[in-house]
Parts: sequence; C-alpha cells; structure tokens
Amino acid sequence: MAWTGSELLVAGSGCCGGVGSVDLEALDPASNTWHQLPPTPLTPRSDAAGAWTGTEMIVTGGLASPDGLRDHASLATDGAAWNASTNTWHAIAPLPTPLLGYAPTAVWTGTEVLVWSSAPATPENSGSEVVVAYNPSTNTWRKLPPSGLTPRQGAITVWTGHQLVVWGGLNSDFTSAYPDGARLDPLTDTWQRLPAAPVPARGFAGAVWSGREVLLWGGQTGTSVKARASAGFQSVGQGAAYDPATNRWRALPLSPLRAKSYPAVAWTGHFFIVIGGSPNGVLPAPGPGAAAYDPANNTWTTLPAAPSYPPPDPNGPTGSADQREGAFAVWTGTDVVLVGGSDYVEQGTRSDGIRWTPTA
Repeated sequence: MAWTGSELLVAGSGCCGGVGSVDLEALDPASNTWHQLPPTPLTPRSDAAGAWTGTEMIVTGGLASPDGLRDHASLATDGAAWNASTNTWHAIAPLPTPLLGYAPTAVWTGTEVLVWSSAPATPENSGSEVVVAYNPSTNTWRKLPPSGLTPRQGAITVWTGHQLVVWGGLNSDFTSAYPDGARLDPLTDTWQRLPAAPVPARGFAGAVWSGREVLLWGGQTGTSVKARASAGFQSVGQGAAYDPATNRWRALPLSPLRAKSYPAVAWTGHFFIVIGGSPNGVLPAPGPGAAAYDPANNTWTTLPAAPSYPPPDPNGPTGSADQREGAFAVWTGTDVVLVGGSDYVEQGTRSDGIRWTPTA
C-alpha cells in the first residue's frame, strides 16, 4: 500500500494456497472511486517490498510463483516501477540478494528506496537480515550493514525523515518478544542501538512518525504455544513514544481501547489515530473500535462508532466496520482512510473500507 498525495495504491492479497498479486488498484478519496492500474509485468507474489518515490511506485522481491500457487513459490529478486505520469510499468535492476521474512519494509528517503527485511530463526535455518537501497536515478542497488539485532518478524519500522527506527518483534513461533531496537542512518550506513523502552516487548504493533517522536501502540507479546492454542495471542495495550533527538522513550497513558494486535494507525499532523485490531486474536473486540492520541496534552479521545458493514449473507451477522485486524490506514490531509484487513463476519480478508473525518 502507498499514498501518492492524491490516491491510495493497494495490491491484492493472497488467500489459502494462493500468493496474491502485486497488480495495483487506486482509490481516489475525492470521488470515492477505485480504478485499476495496468497489470504489472511481475509474476504473482506475496511479501514484496514497495515504496512511492513521489513519481513512481517501486515494487521488488517477494515470494513469487509462476502460476500463483504458494506450493510453487520461491524467493524472487526482480522488480518493476509504475510511472504515474505515463501510467506504465518498466523493469528495474534485480535485487543483489533476495528479501526475507514477513512483510519487508520499504521507505523513500528522498534519494533511495531503503528496504529492511528480517526472518527469525527456525528449526531449519538460523535466521537472517537483509538491508539494501535502490537509487532510481542510476537504477542500481547497494547493500547496507545489518542492524545486529536478533532476526525477527513483526517489528515496528518507522522512517523519521532521516533515519529508519526498528523496534520489537517476535521469534518464529511467537513464543518470545524482543525488547530491543536500533536506528539506521543511510547517509553514514551506521546503526545505533536504542535504549530500553518503558513498556513490554511486543510484535505487530502499530507505529507512526509524528514529526518529533515514533509513536507506537498495541501488538502482542510472546506466549507459550500451549497458551496460544487455548486462549489466543496475548495482546498488549499501553503504547510508547521514542524521541530520536534525545534518544529517550516515554510511556503513553492508557488508551480507552482494549489491548489489540494488528491495529491500523495513521498520523494526522495533530493526532495519532488507532483503528481496529483484535484482542488476543479474537474478534469482535469489546469496547470502542478507534481512538486518537494527542501528544500535545498527552491524552486519548474515543472516536465515534464506525458504521456497520453489510454481511456477505443477508441473513448473517452484521458488524462494526472498524472490527477488523491488519487493515491499512492513511491520512489524506482531510480524512483517515482505512481499507482491507480481516474480520469475524467474513472470516477472511475484506476489500472494503471506511473513512473518518475530524470535525476540527
């Protein structure tokens, strides 16, 4: 997913035995309409890295399959770019090494697409980390040093405008959460370890850059396989803020939301918006579905209830449209737009969305 400044670009996810696609559709919030972009030249794949440069959408890597079936997929190094002015795709240089792990992060630094990818150790391998950067003007990649962190999945990754901040994450079977992090300066190719955070370790939290701090909320801690099988994941609610200028953390006050994993988050310029997520892997979630944090006065406010979405079966259950996990949210300048995610009504991924417009 990417926000171009006027449109929301979204790729289709896979389900069950399929890997999905990196073909893009675009939502124009002004007209509330979708339109499909030209098909990408890339084979069907999941877990590709993608970033908007201001003129192009760069997509690369992932678990690719010639026929779209996950059983036939392998790690890919090819990539392509969609140019907004010509509405066409063109191939880019291949990655110097395949990306790894769950949902690699790609950010635009102003001159490069910076990609961070990490895969935790499993009984079959020792885990690894890949950090690379792509320069569109020269169509070249370069390798950057690894962070030195234990390989992991589900870490928060936030671009501050100057550095990439990485924190938290989980091991391969979700039994241990990592409490540490690091930040990368791509100008000097150096990493710096973060100080200890004042909140519990976690993975799959929501995080944004406020212009001053990395704000994070939610996620899940490590729990035993036995406990996870009987009671679901252990979600955490209290958030934290990290200030790179002072290299210090602070804990956020408790929010009005139930502790949740996989929330959708956005920064409006004034408020940290948190929408959805699931408590301990279960939906629907009790209590409010969304809230806003104001760093200026260190307070939370509950957002109005979201509308209900229609059930897939006319005789089936209805539900609040913010009762979903793993959705994406962006701030358009006037609204928070949320799309996708999974819910308890369809028991699968959704193709619809909602928007929240502040009154002031």
